[in-house]
Amino acid sequence: MDISKFLIILVGSILIYLTFLFLGFSLRNKNINAQNITKKDK
Repeated sequence: MDISKFLIILVGSILIYLTFLFLGFSLRNKNINAQNITKKDK
């Protein structure tokens, strides 16, 4: 297996992991704001 393919797969998996992590945090923050109904919503 080529080293470049290995690096592409490794970087891709890390990017996907970080994307899901970021989405999880942002959705959780939106859920907290919706429950508290703060002035930051609008």
